[in-house]
Amino acid sequence: MMTDSDEDVQIILSHDHRYKFHRSVLVRNSTFFASLLTNKSAAPLSPKALKAGVKIKWIIALTKVPDFDVDSHGTLELLQLNGMGEPLDNFSGMILNENGRIPTPAFKYYENIFYALYNSSTKLISDASLDQALTDACHILDICEYLGCIPVISKPIDVALAKRGQDLYVCIQSKPWAWVALAYRIKSELIFKEAIVHLAGDWRKMKGNAEVKASLATVPSNVRCVIEQHHKILVSRGKKLEFALSSLYPGDMATPSMDFPIKREEYSKDILVWMALAFFRHWFGQKIISEKGALAPDSGFELYGQIGRAGEAYMDKTVLNQFHKKFPMTKKAMNVLENHLLEIKECMKGIVDRHAVLKSNCLLDTHRFPVDYLTCAIVDRGDLPWVAGKDGDGEEGEKGRNGDGRRLGGNEIVKRNLEAQRKLAAAGTVRGRDEFEEDEEDEAEGMEDVLKVISPEKGRGKRARFE
Repeated sequence: MMTDSDEDVQIILSHDHRYKFHRSVLVRNSTFFASLLTNKSAAPLSPKALKAGVKIKWIIALTKVPDFDVDSHGTLELLQLNGMGEPLDNFSGMILNENGRIPTPAFKYYENIFYALYNSSTKLISDASLDQALTDACHILDICEYLGCIPVISKPIDVALAKRGQDLYVCIQSKPWAWVALAYRIKSELIFKEAIVHLAGDWRKMKGNAEVKASLATVPSNVRCVIEQHHKILVSRGKKLEFALSSLYPGDMATPSMDFPIKREEYSKDILVWMALAFFRHWFGQKIISEKGALAPDSGFELYGQIGRAGEAYMDKTVLNQFHKKFPMTKKAMNVLENHLLEIKECMKGIVDRHAVLKSNCLLDTHRFPVDYLTCAIVDRGDLPWVAGKDGDGEEGEKGRNGDGRRLGGNEIVKRNLEAQRKLAAAGTVRGRDEFEEDEEDEAEGMEDVLKVISPEKGRGKRARFE
């Protein structure tokens, strides 16, 4: 941002941190400065001052240094000036005694924000470590909320964090409730979507946590609604999968012969297949009744994972031996039944794969950093609280155009930025809804028929057991 006007505002953070800026730049990008730097508050410079080349009409001083454990932004005050543009009380800035103490980063935060108002390429947050970057981002956002200029610095912070890659995604997975609040403050689509995937998948464990409640209370209630909505979708998908698994008749079990009506002798030839299927359903039914499926704390992640791996992941030799004790048969029959059960497991694995409940839709590499809940939630732009119809920001504003297709001018952009900041400040007072009570009603209504009956091919001498 370039300007040829005089630097008419001086900001004093301390005796050795003084800056000169342009009122026009500060007012355009900050609601705080827009309310403070008015023509009425300008110093009435005398002819002597004008002749001497005095340009400063406003002096703003930091009268209280931020204590990030208590006060997140400090206090800036407009000083009263005399006709020469000098403070009436001869204030020259605070002198801090930092001997033996870690220097406060507040001055650097303020300086970076001021330079960001000029579109400077100065780094807003540290590149040293992710923890330090997060600390910097949170403190800078607190100061920007005070100054009313979050729209100016949100994108640089978002980009700086996104560059962290898997380190960032691991951190989001560890505390998604904190990250979703940060994402809302800077309107980060990437971070918001990533946090929602983890919150929706692990919502049953998280929703009663006091820290989670406190964090979500700092954002509008529609953020919590998005989490609850996607969690309910995961539960519904789990129930549909369970319905499909419990209704599947693999291969040509339902049509052992093409001569209708089918005689009982034809069905009796497949007795071991039916026993294997009954054994699987016995095991699966016990898991569902024990609430290891969609109603489990992990929304069925462990159960679906076992079925999705097939083979010896479940119903291994130990379980099979218990079955054979209850239903004794010859060694050959036992081997045949176990082979049929393995084939049935492969069919069930295919059902799990088709329902894609184990598919990960998060950016976190879940192979390197495994999680114990579903991450298949699909979060799109329509779920972002700040898009059209959610938080008042229309699509035209995002595209940089007016309703008539004309590109926005400078004053219009400024008005939109200031309005967005005012809305953001107002949203900070909105509290989340009461704890979500999940509706556990049956989701079977409207499900498609999942009975899979495969007819044998015509002219085939020997029909396949399972396909």
